[in-house]
Amino acid sequence: MSKFVRIDKENSQKTVLLNLDLVATVELAQQSDLLSSGNDSRKVYATFLAPDKTAIATLHFDTLEDANGWVHKHLGVEL
Repeated sequence: MSKFVRIDKENSQKTVLLNLDLVATVELAQQSDLLSSGNDSRKVYATFLAPDKTAIATLHFDTLEDANGWVHKHLGVEL
């Protein structure tokens, strides 16, 4: 059976289900100066990739610790 995680999008009625069985790679990246905006306080991006390197989802976190905690809780691995 597939393992899904519900992701509620900020300021939106839209909800996404992420199928964790499809995730082969998780990449964490710090927010770059090019992507920053004056009102965006998010600092870390976690991108979930399929085996063929297709991005399945990208989640935004305030801190690296928050991102690591989410991945550990839902995928059971330490980054």
